[in-house]
Amino acid sequence: MIAAASSAPLAIDHAFAADDTSGDAKKADAKKTEAKTDKAVIVPPSVDELLQGAEVLDTALSPDGSRVAILVERKKGDKTTALIIFYETTGSDESIKPVQLGETVVDQVEWANEERLLIWVRMTKDAKGHPMGLYFYGEFIPIPVRRILAIGADGRDPVVLFNNQKGVMKRQFNLANVVDRMNTDPKRILMQIWDTVTECETLYVVDVYTGEAVHLERGSPSTDGWYTQNGVPVIRYDSNARGTVVSVLARAPGEKEWKLYKKVRRNELKKLSDLEFVAPTPEPGVLLMLSTDEGADMPTIRRFDTKSMSIGDVVSHDDKRPIQGVFVDESYKTLSISVSDDRSNHRFVDPKLAAHYKGINAFFGDECNVSPFDVSGDHKRFIFFVSGPRHPGAFWLYDLDRKDLRLLGDKRPWLTQERLAPMKAVPIKTRDGQTITAYLTTPVIASDKPRPMVVLPHGGPEVRDTLSFDLFTQALAAQGWLVLQPNFRGSGGYGKAFANAGRKHWGDLMQEDVEDAVAQVVASGAADPDRIAICGVSYGGYAALMGAVRRPELYKAVVSIAGDADLVESLAFSRSEDGSDSDAYAYWCKTIGDPKADKAMLLAASPSERAAEIKAPVLLIHGTEDTIVTPKQSKIMAKALKAAGKPCEHIEMKGVGHRDWSDDNWKMVLTKSIEHIRKGFA
Repeated sequence: MIAAASSAPLAIDHAFAADDTSGDAKKADAKKTEAKTDKAVIVPPSVDELLQGAEVLDTALSPDGSRVAILVERKKGDKTTALIIFYETTGSDESIKPVQLGETVVDQVEWANEERLLIWVRMTKDAKGHPMGLYFYGEFIPIPVRRILAIGADGRDPVVLFNNQKGVMKRQFNLANVVDRMNTDPKRILMQIWDTVTECETLYVVDVYTGEAVHLERGSPSTDGWYTQNGVPVIRYDSNARGTVVSVLARAPGEKEWKLYKKVRRNELKKLSDLEFVAPTPEPGVLLMLSTDEGADMPTIRRFDTKSMSIGDVVSHDDKRPIQGVFVDESYKTLSISVSDDRSNHRFVDPKLAAHYKGINAFFGDECNVSPFDVSGDHKRFIFFVSGPRHPGAFWLYDLDRKDLRLLGDKRPWLTQERLAPMKAVPIKTRDGQTITAYLTTPVIASDKPRPMVVLPHGGPEVRDTLSFDLFTQALAAQGWLVLQPNFRGSGGYGKAFANAGRKHWGDLMQEDVEDAVAQVVASGAADPDRIAICGVSYGGYAALMGAVRRPELYKAVVSIAGDADLVESLAFSRSEDGSDSDAYAYWCKTIGDPKADKAMLLAASPSERAAEIKAPVLLIHGTEDTIVTPKQSKIMAKALKAAGKPCEHIEMKGVGHRDWSDDNWKMVLTKSIEHIRKGFA
């Protein structure tokens, strides 16, 4: 539903005094209205419905908060059209005609300033080979491949960015990477492109009124990108060939030379290990950095000075929950700090903003994650992104003065709460007396009998699952199966000690935690002990294979997607690709085991070495271009299973890497996994 067309505001009355600085707000009086649904006719979503593209793709709040741009995609038959709806937040009756983008793939929108809106578009040639483009007021603008279009706030005066760089336009597939909005120079933005002539990442300053781009700086052949402050590059990232080791270089404003700060490992989620710049500050050359001090369990946010390359005072910390990042306004003022928990938790610095946020959270309830998405310059209006296990996501506009909450748009309105499976956190008591958290998702169709269950260990392994919408989880639950996601020791998000507890325990302690979670759910009577399967991606794929080795009587089907199988080979690959003296190789030796000192343990923890112990049929899926966990791993496992006379299906996804899969890739993975598990349960 689009607010500009038909949605009435939903009022929240926080009922807190203007001078209340306690951060408390009374529960909202407004009550959500839920569609009346006949429980007997609830139909869980199909794989196609789960993969169907979003209807509302993005929203953007103008710097002064007076209007919102809402990016909408509409499907009719085999045609998809995009448009931008402008919504006046001030209650003005002035009507702005929606901008029709035609049969164009549009990714996002963002205000460059009060007058200009940026639109990310992806274009290809049509079936006849003619160039694709956009018509604006009768003017055809050809836009090849991926570009950014800048238009006026009234939808007029469109220009394609980089339009004066004809050579770049012809050679470049992607001209859509905005690095900095340059708030001190609102007419220009900073963009990064891959220069196909020099084969280096390059920075350009681009005028959002004319589209003209001017070269600013070129990186080295190994440069990944920059971290900037008001248009000034102050941090540069150079990486090795696989992107697993990153050199962090610093340069204070006014300096010419880059200085190496340190080399760090990049994890599976593309984040830097124990070091992440989370926001600039208003002070030139000073950034906020998320880091974990030596001997500390939880990360803290500290100030980092690019001139002295020194870490300063603690800005924020939490003794019990890891800090994830900060939300800042356009002037780099910190408004809130997010911490890792079962659901998103944002601590607003200003007590009055904290009180409003508490009221909004109460309105949506414990099942939703409410995250700040955009904010006006005066902090009077916010866009919040609201999501949860049964909420794929929606954009809401909140007006602080009016205490008014308005729905801007649901991303996937056909995936209603009633059709999606609920998820809950379950404390698990492990065999050695520790407590971990697992998430149990229950199908929407009621049953008075124990259900089949799929165990879905996460990848990483130093990441975690949360109470959130998950495509794989909902696809499995839609089949009538329970889905269990344990955050075993070795996971991230619980502090360094919890992550370190999994070091060199891939084949035992981390597996025991998964087994203990399964046993507790079975003992509760919820799961059928004769119909349990295990499935995972990356480390989760390894955990699935190792689980089948350790508990052959427990699992009736096994799915490993891009998973390790031979740990000795995994370490050898890291050593050859990253270097024996690299941070990445040292990390994996510390995490998995040393190939010399721990060889016996590594062999015992390698599923390919113990394929003969597996009883359940195994499905292996792997991308041929995976450079994180190479396809050789699944080939080794398939060969070992075949030699042992065990049932195995091995599928390779041509041209596919470790992540960032297309919808077609996901459809194949989900469909094949469901078919394989269903056969195992039969």
